[in-house]
Amino acid sequence: MIFTPNNLIYAQDVDEDGEMFWGDDEDDEEYEDDEEYEDDEEYEDDEEYEDDEEYEDDEEYEDDEDDENDEEYEDDYDSEDIDLADEAENMGWSVDISGSAPRFVNESLMNWNSSINLRASIEAPFLMQLMGMRFRFGAEVGTFGFEDAMPPKAAELKGITAMGITSFPVGPGKIKLGIGVIGSSVGSMFESSYGFKLSSLSLRVGIRYAKVLTPGSDVKEAFVIEPETLNWMDGLVAIGINL
Repeated sequence: MIFTPNNLIYAQDVDEDGEMFWGDDEDDEEYEDDEEYEDDEEYEDDEEYEDDEEYEDDEEYEDDEDDENDEEYEDDYDSEDIDLADEAENMGWSVDISGSAPRFVNESLMNWNSSINLRASIEAPFLMQLMGMRFRFGAEVGTFGFEDAMPPKAAELKGITAMGITSFPVGPGKIKLGIGVIGSSVGSMFESSYGFKLSSLSLRVGIRYAKVLTPGSDVKEAFVIEPETLNWMDGLVAIGINL
């Protein structure tokens, strides 16, 4: 009778260090390797979670910066509006009364005598700003007049001027631009004056340039040959009052 064992043991080759490994140990090592791999995956998941938290922190920081920038911009804008409102309130309604006489004229008016012209303008207590330039709106009415100096000296060109104006305050001085009517013609003007200010009063001297853009019926009647345009330059004296 021959007996055979139920459990078989298999030997393996000896490694370089002289140790022998059995089949069960290999299974354990493989299991341990699997556990380490699982631990690595969990660690990677933790890193991703940390990255998400950092990203959220960055977003919150950016939101805070945006809010601060918006607040600073609003503060600057409000401060600028307050400064404009305060300056306009200090200036109040402005009334100018001026007198002038033409000193230089174009060829069409060379043989015409001029007279002294009077004007009055008023500017609203509103101050606007565009690209650093501050200005106001207003209106002006005045007179103008020329008489033909050549015989028979019958022709004359006189009337009323009415214009909408834009005024640019420059310290004690002022620059004005206007467009409207000169008599029955469409015309424009430019005025620059400078002087000194004492409390609510100001005294200025300057120049004024007026031009007839589209000759009207009064120009056609005054001239034998209708001129294409008329223009002249005045020397002026102005008194300003702030109400």
